[in-house]
Parts: sequence; C-alpha cells; structure tokens
Amino acid sequence: MRSRDKLIVFGIPFEGKGNFLSGASLGPQKIRWALESIEFYSIYQRAPMPEYIDIGDLYPGADSEPEETLKKIETAIDKVLEGGYPFLALGGDHLITYPLVKSAGRIWDDIHILHIDAHLDRRDTFEGRYFSHATVIRRLEELIGEDRICSFGYRSRGPEENEPGCGKPFRVLEPLMTQLEKWKDRPLYLTLDLDVLNPSEFPAVTNPEPGGISFLELLEVIKLLRGRIIGADMVEFNPLAAPGNHSAVTAAVLMREILIALSAR
Repeated sequence: MRSRDKLIVFGIPFEGKGNFLSGASLGPQKIRWALESIEFYSIYQRAPMPEYIDIGDLYPGADSEPEETLKKIETAIDKVLEGGYPFLALGGDHLITYPLVKSAGRIWDDIHILHIDAHLDRRDTFEGRYFSHATVIRRLEELIGEDRICSFGYRSRGPEENEPGCGKPFRVLEPLMTQLEKWKDRPLYLTLDLDVLNPSEFPAVTNPEPGGISFLELLEVIKLLRGRIIGADMVEFNPLAAPGNHSAVTAAVLMREILIALSAR
C-alpha cells in the first residue's frame, strides 16, 4: 500500500534518560530552522526538494517508564501513516525508531531495515533499561527478526553485543550496494544515526565516535537509496553538543537529500 501524492515530515523530540550528552530533543526544530538557509535544489541528485507536509512534532510527553511514552508515540504515528504516505521522521534519540517501525510494519508488509550508525545498539539492557537508544536494534530484531535488519558503518560494540550477520563495520557504501541487490523487491526503511559521520565533520551528536564515514560518502549512500525506501528517520542530532550552526546546516542538507530519495519511489 502506498500513496504518492503526499510526502510527510514530522519530528519526534523524544530523549530518554542515560544519554551521554543531553540535547537531542532540540534536533527537529534546529533542522527546520537551518533548512531555511540552504538551496532547495540538490546539485548532488540534480533535483529540487519535493513538496512535503510538515505536521509538526509528535511528542505526547514523557512518562517515568519509556514503554508508556513509546506506546503514546506509536499511537500518534499510526494516525500519521494510515494513508500509506512516504515519510521522514526527525529525532530525537534513536529509540524513536522502535515505534516508527512498528507502525510502518502495519502499512508495508515484510519491511526490511537499513541501519546506518556508529553503534550496534544491540545491548539487552542499558543502565537498567530494556528500552533505550542503546537497545533499540536488539528490540527490533526481536520484533521483526534478525534477518530483516542490516547494520552498516558501526565502529563500536559492547562486550555483550554480537556483531550482526548482515552488514559491515566501518564501511557503508560498498556493502550496502551488495545488500540492495539481495533486498531489491523488499520495502526498505532507513534509520540513520548521524553519529555514523566522522565527528570532525559532524560533531553535534550525543555519542560521538572517532573515525566514521565522510559527508560525501553519506550523500552517495542516499543517492543509492533513491526510489528504494518507503520511509526514514534521522536521529541523534544534538545542537548543544557543538558550537555554531555548521552541523545544523549539514543535517538540513541531508534532510533535503532524503526527501528527494523518498519522493522518487
């Protein structure tokens, strides 16, 4: 099920406890602000940013337990996605991917996830919490199966985290090309944690990791996904983690590029 006459954007400024640096909840509004400063035409994809509907932020408020907040977010997302429109969600910390995939999976059968991140996010618990930014992919594996999630670009793992069978550490573009051939007929969902970028280029993230891919490689990845993804999230941009507005502008450019990729489906 899919409708092509709309493209939906919304923010989920959720930020759980236990983050190294606070501030990811400010990401969606800062990206929208920076979007006004960039060209709407992409020289990378030779296309203009498509028209879209920004419905604002979905954030029903924080509960003492993240499970309750996730249920409220999921209910809000269900209403947004019921038309089967392609969408981009702006985070917020990485835990928002869990309710997003649950809701999207009710619209698109057999959804497969492309996970691009500096971290595996496969801990069973983190600081006593079953649901957190560090456990989100583990929870999604339990929800939809390990064979439907591929992780790329990771360069950090906890001792209890097993490296996945699908995807590659450190690298993104080349292994992604191979995986797309295997999944060419599947509905694909992109979850992009911006800490996959080299922190020397993009320092404004909650949990920076040395190394990482370049901005230009990430653009090539997005170009490769043009016309292939049904939805996406972009998470962990933290405006408080670095001075100035360079990272916000970079995130806004990536938003433009993802929207072009989504509109080509």
